[in-house]
Amino acid sequence: MANKTTPRQEFPTHGLMPRGETQAAEFVRKYPQYDGRGVVAAVLDTGIDPGAKGLQVTSEGKRKVVDYIDCTGSGDVELSDVCAEELTLKGASGRTLRLNAEWKNPTGEWRVGAKRLSRLLPGEVWMSVSAERSQRFRKNAQQLTDAVLAKKGAVQDKDQGKLSEVSKVSEVSKVSEVSKVSEISAKSIKTKDSDTSKNLTEELDAQVDVLKTLNGAYADLGPLLDCVVFHDGEQWRAAIDVDESGDLSAAAALGAYKHTSDVGELCKRQLFYYTLNFYDEGRTLSIVTCAGSHSTHVAGILAAHHPEEPQNDGVAPGAQLLSLMIGDHRVGSMETGVGLTRAVNAIVEYGADVANMSYGEPSSSPNVGQWVQTVAQEVVRRHGCVFVSSAGNEGPALSSTGSPGGTSDGFIGVGAHVGYDQMLAEYAMYETVGDTVFTWSSRGPTPDGDRGVDVYAPGSAITSFPAYCKERLCLRNGTSMSSPNLCGVAALLVSAWKQEMGGASLSPYRVKNAIVSTAKPIGELHGAGMVQTDSAWQFLKRYAARAAEQVSWRTHVDDSRRARGIYLRNAEESAHARFFNVSVVPVFPTSEKARLEHDSDGESGRLESQTQFDFEQRLLLVATESWVSVPDALYVASQGNKFAARVDATKLQAGRLHTASIDAYDSTDVDRGPVFSIPVTVTKPLHVDASACVDLGTLQFRPTEIVRRFVAVPPGATRAHIVLRASNAAALESSPALFYLHCMQLEPATRFRKFFMRERVSIGHKSYGAGGGSAEQKETKTMDVIGGATLEVCLAQFWNQLGAHDIDVRVEFNGIVPANGGGALAEGGPLRAGITVHGSNAVARLDFIAPVRPEYDVSPSIVLTKARKTLRPHEAVISPLGAERDTHLATGSALYKLELDYRLETTREETQLCLHMPAVDTQIYENWADNFALAIFDANKRYLISQISYTSPLLIKQCGESLVRVQIRHRSAKDLEALKDIPLLVDVVLKSSIRLTTKFDMASIFTSTVNSSAAVYRGGFIAKGSRIPLFIDTIGAAVPSEAAPGDVLVGKLTMSRHTANFDFEYVVPAKSIKKPEESTPAAPKTDKPESKEEQDQREMNEALRRVRVDWVKKSRDDGVRTRLVTDLLANSNDEQRAEVLAAQLSALDATSSALPWSEAACLTAASARRAVGIADSVIELTRTQALTARLYEKAQTDDEKTLKKQAELARTQLIAALTTKCRALAALTHGSVSATASETCADYVEVDGSDNDETDASEQTVQEYERAAAELRQWAAADDVSVVIATAPLHMARHQYARALQPVLAWLAKAPMKPANAAERRSMVELRNQLLAKLQWTIWSAHFRAIAPIESPATYERL
Repeated sequence: MANKTTPRQEFPTHGLMPRGETQAAEFVRKYPQYDGRGVVAAVLDTGIDPGAKGLQVTSEGKRKVVDYIDCTGSGDVELSDVCAEELTLKGASGRTLRLNAEWKNPTGEWRVGAKRLSRLLPGEVWMSVSAERSQRFRKNAQQLTDAVLAKKGAVQDKDQGKLSEVSKVSEVSKVSEVSKVSEISAKSIKTKDSDTSKNLTEELDAQVDVLKTLNGAYADLGPLLDCVVFHDGEQWRAAIDVDESGDLSAAAALGAYKHTSDVGELCKRQLFYYTLNFYDEGRTLSIVTCAGSHSTHVAGILAAHHPEEPQNDGVAPGAQLLSLMIGDHRVGSMETGVGLTRAVNAIVEYGADVANMSYGEPSSSPNVGQWVQTVAQEVVRRHGCVFVSSAGNEGPALSSTGSPGGTSDGFIGVGAHVGYDQMLAEYAMYETVGDTVFTWSSRGPTPDGDRGVDVYAPGSAITSFPAYCKERLCLRNGTSMSSPNLCGVAALLVSAWKQEMGGASLSPYRVKNAIVSTAKPIGELHGAGMVQTDSAWQFLKRYAARAAEQVSWRTHVDDSRRARGIYLRNAEESAHARFFNVSVVPVFPTSEKARLEHDSDGESGRLESQTQFDFEQRLLLVATESWVSVPDALYVASQGNKFAARVDATKLQAGRLHTASIDAYDSTDVDRGPVFSIPVTVTKPLHVDASACVDLGTLQFRPTEIVRRFVAVPPGATRAHIVLRASNAAALESSPALFYLHCMQLEPATRFRKFFMRERVSIGHKSYGAGGGSAEQKETKTMDVIGGATLEVCLAQFWNQLGAHDIDVRVEFNGIVPANGGGALAEGGPLRAGITVHGSNAVARLDFIAPVRPEYDVSPSIVLTKARKTLRPHEAVISPLGAERDTHLATGSALYKLELDYRLETTREETQLCLHMPAVDTQIYENWADNFALAIFDANKRYLISQISYTSPLLIKQCGESLVRVQIRHRSAKDLEALKDIPLLVDVVLKSSIRLTTKFDMASIFTSTVNSSAAVYRGGFIAKGSRIPLFIDTIGAAVPSEAAPGDVLVGKLTMSRHTANFDFEYVVPAKSIKKPEESTPAAPKTDKPESKEEQDQREMNEALRRVRVDWVKKSRDDGVRTRLVTDLLANSNDEQRAEVLAAQLSALDATSSALPWSEAACLTAASARRAVGIADSVIELTRTQALTARLYEKAQTDDEKTLKKQAELARTQLIAALTTKCRALAALTHGSVSATASETCADYVEVDGSDNDETDASEQTVQEYERAAAELRQWAAADDVSVVIATAPLHMARHQYARALQPVLAWLAKAPMKPANAAERRSMVELRNQLLAKLQWTIWSAHFRAIAPIESPATYERL
């Protein structure tokens, strides 16, 4: 601690990048040429920033990073061929791109693609870029709004006589948009002069409203960056239009970084850089960026070199790095199976000597999974890469290590340690504590008894950071930091071996043996110690000739589960002496040369076989504790051997942790230390008496202290309450301190987070240590538990907290569980699958019991919050992947992918849902498949969101139909074939939760007249061991609109606030059948009854007539159609005439979803006029009858219902006729009809002088249009898409473009996104864009033009 008045003489720089306590700094000083030179270290992480300080060159001046690879594919750009003319071509975004004349492209072939910038940036960078873009855009948008408001005010002033000319408003502002608004709005509105001012005011009001709508809905989807790719005769090159200007005439075309060292600037202001790779013979461009800052910091620890500040160097400054990005931009930098598989392939391809992976997740089972086994067998064993990985930050409870580093063979699992130098330089502690393991560092053993943490290294550093973070060096801590520190040590050892031992083989097993065997003891579990670099090097040299150092040892303990160590955790396991058969097998390194296909002369295979033949170990076995018994000696050859072990934990103290190990020594060199050790771990739990409580006593804490106690959770308990009490009576001078309360249970094949609680608790408030009397602090924390499994209660004073504290700890248990007969499980047993009731039962009965203690505050409730739907794929395709990146390392063959498409429909906006595929999701490292991923696309093929193995709640903002595409990758197409019909579960959050009625007697479900005092049970209290019935009203459940018969409503059943909730499922029953309405018999008719022959003839004639009417619509020959219409009209009544004419009208305007004046609509001037005439006839024939529809709204008699049906048909025909008439008049007033239309549409007649919409339509036509539109609005909903398309052009004819735009924007905002309305949506988007162009609002026109390829891409994005 520094003197209060005199500062230290210098900053403790050596603690910024801790290398002293690992002997790494001294090793490099001692052997400067062994500083990692000649070593390539792969970093599997978020991707290294090319602009980071310290990561540019090695100590020899070589390029620090040999390559940057995006293993996830999130930066991939699919390319297509285009032709260039005069150094210009059309980009994938739609922009015209000007090319650099100096680019060499001897083939003349060009390829283009586009990528959203937001998909290439970490979240914080995109937030910065997006904020700047939004600021610029909104500033310009506000200028436009101000211009419109100024114009509106000027018009109001003119009306008040303050201005003589409207055009003077153009002088109000110098903004270009103002003059445009003034020019447009001041145009003559095509009405009577007396109405001009009114219409102008209405238009300006509409402009203000439209701008408000546009500004409110504005969202920056990010720029779409055009990419141009070509081959310069030697290699592929690419240029990216990062400025969105389309001008690449001065742009540099970058090559692949591994060949050229080219680095590009993606975001200039943010200092964000990128590199390139090319795949599939130039068909795929990979834009490689970093998905976060994590990897750069990790790389800085491992191998940073600062030529001007060597004190900031990483552990191995001479090593080169291979940046392998496994964190996917699309899922928030989470690792993906695709990224992991491609990463190990790259490790082998580039011949990496060591690899670091500061990533990991809890897994349901240790040491399993196709990727974990691939690393162990191929990367480590066959290709000789030393693979280091973090153990996890989920401690301090036992068995909290994550995969792969803390659970899997082949990896060196690293925990995080903190020493004096770190405390001094990094954490600014005024008083340091003793060297220790970080409190949060995960601890072993693994669930199958293996050590979990192999070694410890410094778990913090202040080192290199990405340039975009605006920090050159930064502090981070975690096992993510200890792992690269250890990997750097491995790089030093490999570097030294290569230079000193020449060509002698160095297996990863030898490196791990040296590191683990020479680690400095620090008092941690199973002897895992602090890595010592020089000691490990001396070990390597001392035993360089010992062949046995090249092997690893695989141990297998015969137990009820496949185990690598002995782990007795639950009460019954330590209640008596246990006997185990232990098998030990040496694992030999192999080589690629020994593969049959590569060993043509058999020599490599012979050498490996000879090595195994010569191998033998005469081992001496020792148990480190007396309660473990083993034989004295064991002979082991290459095929291994077995021995028996006895563990008697009966006399061990209950509630405590007990550890031992079975150590094997080479009988020829006992001083070497154990050849292998088999961990033995016993957590003998405390028994809980009839009170369902256990006092753990007063636990005493000092800085860095961790106390563990183990409790046997009573069968039937579902919830534990951990009560902490602390008093200041004996510690008035102690500082307040932060504690970790970490409680955990293990369940087979289940991630440890299921029964897991880690809470921070502050002991000692400000008044607590202020003096003056005694005060007690009480904290209660609650967690769900599973009966019969041991609960660890771990309390730790956080590593940097000072002072001494005494804490009393008590654990209380509660539980109410379904009883045998009322549920699906035995009394007191754990409930695993939840409770399911069927709505087809009028009443469901469940019986419950309180097996642990009397339970109070019993108040059952069932709340359903989600509707679970089951979807089946409508398409399933299996296909091989590209061999360049997606091959299986063991077989060398391409992987296969199964793509499944599901249709998902949401019926309301802002729908929350969660997708599940239990067979393959919730797994990464333990997964049998190579990858599971899904993406959701809207009806326009626009990408919405991605998820990987760990699915989480999603928000779908717009209602409509979406496509869910699931991709599963695996080496076997046959295995994937079985999944082609796999269901996808969709949990949709209900708009309002549903409560099911529960009673303690059945009669109360049906009637309120029952005497409740006669019920068997009245609630509130359950005596211990008592059994009570609970009746659930299922027939009265209010099924929400989101749920269909067969769906499942999901929620929770709660019995008491003191006990755990149960998962509850309600199966939606079949819908009730509504009784048809009774009709009053019709009055008897006086006409002569119709004979059967007459009835048959009449029905046949009507059927034939309807067929001919249908052919009026279908016929592609106008002459045939005309003759059909003439014949049908000859012998028709008014109702039939209306039907025939309506069919003819439909044929004239067959593409009613298209804009009336577009080529797709095919409305020529002649056909438009003809349509108007026919529409008028239909209107006259149907108007009167349509009006009668309201008279029969409550029709009862058959005649009334017939008349109602006829009136509704007339109404439909009337609306269709009015719609077509409006569309035809719109085409005429718009001055439509292009030359193309004349070639493709019948009856084309040129409109004199009408080649653009600026030509004035006749006032008579406009007035007729107004009358038709007014009548249409009376009959049809104003927001109906056909009405909007048909009537909006009326405002366009008056130059009231904003008024026309209002309903268009409203429809686009509210209409569901479905394939069925895709044509209408395209028309509305086109109409919106045309109206914006007419308004000359260039800022909004450009905005929608830019996002069009994003909102409506041509194809689905690759997963």
